[in-house]
Amino acid sequence: MIKKIGVVVGIILILAAIGFGVLMFRLAGMANKIEGIQNKITNVNLAKIPDGVYSGSYGDFVIFTSLEVTVKNHRITKITIKKQDCGKGYEALATIDRIIKAQSPKVDAVTGASSSSRCIMIAVDRALR
Repeated sequence: MIKKIGVVVGIILILAAIGFGVLMFRLAGMANKIEGIQNKITNVNLAKIPDGVYSGSYGDFVIFTSLEVTVKNHRITKITIKKQDCGKGYEALATIDRIIKAQSPKVDAVTGASSSSRCIMIAVDRALR
């Protein structure tokens, strides 16, 4: 009886270790994918964008952002988050101020919320393309 319990516990531990390994592999892949996409964010030429409100979104795995970007007189004047899925405290809303100040979606990420920051930057980039 004790041997059977030991075998079952051993199998459970092995399956848990495999599951943890798969999860870590997926998280590393997600981080690399977001990094690769962020490298494709360009400084948008606002001179070519007419006044209006533009929608954009981006999400992958556990983060998602849907937003609207308001352009007036060829300047980003407002960014409104419509929906955001991320951990509490990781909203990276300071990214919005950085984008408006820089007039570009390509800005530094908020420390501690880099995935949410990148999600916002990518969504703004998509909205303005």
